[in-house]
Amino acid sequence: WGKYSTYWWTNNVLVLYVRKDLFYLIIRNLMNFSFLTGNSVYLRGLEKDDLIYLKEWLCDEKVTHYLESGVWPLSIEQLDKQYLNELNNNISFLVILKNQDKPIGWGGLYDINWIKRSAELRFFIGDTKFWNMTSALESFKLLLEYSFKKLNLHKVTAGANVENKNSWKIIERIGFVKEGTIRDTIYRNGKYYDAYFYSILRNEYQKIYDSKSK
Repeated sequence: WGKYSTYWWTNNVLVLYVRKDLFYLIIRNLMNFSFLTGNSVYLRGLEKDDLIYLKEWLCDEKVTHYLESGVWPLSIEQLDKQYLNELNNNISFLVILKNQDKPIGWGGLYDINWIKRSAELRFFIGDTKFWNMTSALESFKLLLEYSFKKLNLHKVTAGANVENKNSWKIIERIGFVKEGTIRDTIYRNGKYYDAYFYSILRNEYQKIYDSKSK
């Protein structure tokens, strides 16, 4: 902690004692800013200070191996325009691991059409130590629930590189329907990749998840 000599957690609050001065700096646990909460992760709104995490993840070749992102290095200013602008049509979240308050990924709804009531769900886990089904699956479910139950959307779409099996397996497991294959739509690693295109309608979501809650 550098200049901080002592720190401890108490009642979801981090207390930092600065050297020998009688001064305490209290930083409330990020859970106080949770917007969508699951069992192992929670999602909160993406802030400008969070862009440093995205910059780190999008510069990691392992993270972007199957993605369209990561073609060139991005500055914080470029990320600001890409992820924080046009807030009326895009909603971005930071994915936080609950038991550590550690940012591990990003997700959001993009190209929201308020007339057709549709949006594209985009998501990735940036911290490769947490590439497991639990974190990604729960984050997807939280975003989908938010889409239909809070935003009252009618249709949510998603896509995945055909070689990114972990990604499209999660999409299918959640209940998305594969609409087709878009050929040679991603160029990475010196070759073209096909992508699967998926969607789920509001009534399809209700059949799956409302019945489970009864």
